[in-house]
Amino acid sequence: MRFLLLVFLTLAVAFAIDTPNKDTRITGGDDAGENEFPFTVGILISGDEEHTFCAGVLVTPRFVLTTANCVIRQTMLTVLLGSSDITRMNQFLPVTHVRLHWNHSNTIINRADLALLTLARDATLGPSVAVARLPSRSQVGNTFNGFGATVIGWGLSGNRVDETVPVQHLQVVRNPIISNFVCGLSHSFITDEHVCTSGDNGGPCDGDEGGPVMITENGEPTVIAIHSFHFGRLRGCERGRSAVHTRLTEHLDWLVEHTGVEIRP
Repeated sequence: MRFLLLVFLTLAVAFAIDTPNKDTRITGGDDAGENEFPFTVGILISGDEEHTFCAGVLVTPRFVLTTANCVIRQTMLTVLLGSSDITRMNQFLPVTHVRLHWNHSNTIINRADLALLTLARDATLGPSVAVARLPSRSQVGNTFNGFGATVIGWGLSGNRVDETVPVQHLQVVRNPIISNFVCGLSHSFITDEHVCTSGDNGGPCDGDEGGPVMITENGEPTVIAIHSFHFGRLRGCERGRSAVHTRLTEHLDWLVEHTGVEIRP
C-alpha cells in the first residue's frame, strides 16, 4: 500500500511540474492562500480514461463528498489532503468504499450528482486539513440568488489544448449566483437541486468537478454546493459561460444518514 501511495504522489508531482506557468488555472482564477480552504481535497483516479483527477470536500474526518460522475466507474481512488499546493500534500488516503446518491443516473448527468467516499482511516485534522461548514437547516429553500459565490479547484484553465490536470496551485474564482431560470437558457434540465454561477469573471473547468461552491457567512466560508458540470471543450471553461453545481440543501438528510455529520439548525 505504501508503494501505491508513493506512485500516486509521483504522478501528482509530475502533473504539476508539467504546468508551465501561473496562468494555467481555473478560468480567470487566482491562487488560494495557504490553509485558506483546508476542507478541499484532491482525488486521484486510476483506471478511468474519462477522469484522472477531481476535487472533493471533507465533510467528516472519514468521508469526502464529490460528484458521482467522477467516481461512478468505481476505479482506484486516492484522496490528497494537506496543502493548496498539489506538490506539498502530506496525507494520501485510499478510498475503501464509494456510495453514489440513490437518485443519481449515469445517463442523466445533472441528477443527484453526488457521491460519498469512505477513507481508509480518519484524516488527521489541523490548520491545513479541516471539515467543511455545511448549510444549515434554516437555509433549505434559499435560492441564494445574487449571493457572491467562491468556486475553487486544481482544474484546467481552458486556455490551452495541451494542459495537464491538476495544476500546481489551488485556484479561486468569484462570481454571483444567478437564477435557475437564467441558467436554464443555457443548460437543459436545470432543477431546484441546482445552483448556477455566472461565468463573467471565469469559472470551473475540467478537473474542478466535485470542488466546493461557497458563500461567506460572518467571515466564514459555507459550502452550499459542489461543482457538477460546465460547457465542454468546444467553447467551455471560458468567461461568460455559466457553471452548474449540485445544491447541498436538497440533500442534507442523505448526508446525515450516511456520514453522521451534524447539520446546524
